[in-house]
Amino acid sequence: KMKGSSTLTVNVYESVTNVESTEIRLDNRTLTEVRSAERGVSVHGTYTLTDKMEESTLVISATATLTNQTPNAPIAANISANYAIDTIEPLVASVVMSASALKIGDTSTLTINFSEAVTNFDNTDITLENATLTAVISADSGVTWTGTFSLTDYIEDTTNVIRVGTTLTDLAGNAPLAG
Repeated sequence: KMKGSSTLTVNVYESVTNVESTEIRLDNRTLTEVRSAERGVSVHGTYTLTDKMEESTLVISATATLTNQTPNAPIAANISANYAIDTIEPLVASVVMSASALKIGDTSTLTINFSEAVTNFDNTDITLENATLTAVISADSGVTWTGTFSLTDYIEDTTNVIRVGTTLTDLAGNAPLAG
């Protein structure tokens, strides 16, 4: 999980000179504050992430203008393996009960769907009024969660609601927005 800005370090096989921000690229995004260190065998730069970004096939490349002290340019196909960035927060897509007009002794299946798989989600993230809920489980790796909803009191109330908390995260560690 990467949020905000991140420092990228590129290790090269031999010392390089005059490194500029346009010479190391992250899928057509330019690094800022690029500098060489450790006698020129490491290049450091800052990459600022944007919100609502989810990509899994990004690469880092060096342009042909980057040279060593001889001066030899790098091989044109100097590209890293894929890396991924995910800054999208998971969303509650829906909260649905199989039956919503219940009388004492009735049960209903509560289904909570998220926009993507989540972890760290359990009954402590669910607030119910006048009811209990069996432990929620997911049969699809964390996107859809279900439990059995049962009334706890003899009550007549049409304003009961179910609330989903925000302590869960998606698989990249992004937490949902409050509310």
